[in-house]
Amino acid sequence: MTQPPPAAPSDKGVPIDPATALIVLRLDDAISAFRAGEGTGLQALDSASGLMNDLTDEEVVSEAERRAEHKRIPRRPDRVELAILTALADTYGAEILHNASLGYALRLVARHGGVALVQRVLWGESASDLQLATMLGATRAAFTQLTLAFSQDLMTEANDVLSGFRPRPTGGPKSARGNRG
Repeated sequence: MTQPPPAAPSDKGVPIDPATALIVLRLDDAISAFRAGEGTGLQALDSASGLMNDLTDEEVVSEAERRAEHKRIPRRPDRVELAILTALADTYGAEILHNASLGYALRLVARHGGVALVQRVLWGESASDLQLATMLGATRAAFTQLTLAFSQDLMTEANDVLSGFRPRPTGGPKSARGNRG
């Protein structure tokens, strides 16, 4: 007997651990400050700037990030990004505030948006995407759940790409009257 798939998590009414909530608030403030061109005051995010500068643009910029650059990244994280930050905070706890490797992931969120980060972790194909997916492997299950809860936001580009492969509807049967002269 097969069981129905689990329901997608709701972004409302789910109690959050107070420690996780405090971490998410700090991440929200730091990412907002970064996007405003201000100092973040967050060790992990600030120390990641050295990591980002050591890599060339080709190594850093994936296809998902290139698409994200064309979208407007909001100054403050939106509800999808807050859910992504909550998944990261739930998984890594306070370590995300201090660990430079995790700061690299935060820098990607700050620069290109949380959706681009999740897309790279779950579906990325470049070498840097695979390294990111390995580094954030513990978040894979949480990110997969987020794709169910926020499929419209996380799958927009995928749907655009897939639409090019879907069969086009035919123009319908031609009328026999139109052929008469």
